[in-house]
Amino acid sequence: MQKRKIILSFILAIIILFIGYFALKIAKTLDDNKKIDEEITKIKEEVIIEPKEVETDTDEEPQEEYKLPMDFNKLREINSDTVAWIKVDNTSIDYPIVKTSDNIYYLNHSFYKNENINGWIFENSSNSSQFTDDNTILFGHNTNGYTMFSELKNIYNGELGNTIYITIYLENEKINYQVFSIYLENPNSTSNISKYLNQDIINYMVDKSKIKTGVHVTEDDKILTLSTCNNVSNDRLVMHAKKM
Repeated sequence: MQKRKIILSFILAIIILFIGYFALKIAKTLDDNKKIDEEITKIKEEVIIEPKEVETDTDEEPQEEYKLPMDFNKLREINSDTVAWIKVDNTSIDYPIVKTSDNIYYLNHSFYKNENINGWIFENSSNSSQFTDDNTILFGHNTNGYTMFSELKNIYNGELGNTIYITIYLENEKINYQVFSIYLENPNSTSNISKYLNQDIINYMVDKSKIKTGVHVTEDDKILTLSTCNNVSNDRLVMHAKKM
């Protein structure tokens, strides 16, 4: 009888430990989600530039002077790893992009370089920061909230239709892309996240897509790839867009 009580007490202790562990994990996730939301708001308050109107001496309507909508000098003051900014239409994907010498640091660090399970959007370390490679790859988490690349699943599920545009802002240039493919991929497959492409890989990207966009793509085009995890399976969710 005494032995049975000891065993039951041991099992109960294990259960309590597991409950405590998962409670702490949930609390950590909620806290990190709150912190990443606060950082996103702070970034945009500090670097987004309101468009200015150009005054004229005539009765014509004043024209807005085009300029990049964010201040790259301020972005780099916050984080010197800044290389660009990404905006995916009709989503909340609207963030600065960072890049380091590895593809690890920003898996669990925010734009302010604080440890955070949400990480940040970062460019493949071997890609050109000017987005001039055949295939420029960006990585980001599929978070438990709606930040980073979590909304790619909405595109994959067909919720945004089959005409999706992406804008990449560099310090001295704006690059427009149109999505032509999105699909689930084995995480061990690397040909579609290589900066070098050929027509066979392009055809693979097009044929594998869950949504049919009708966008014509060849190996002469410049491609932008967004890669994230798929929370439902071990596959990766990959989206490709063609430079317009």
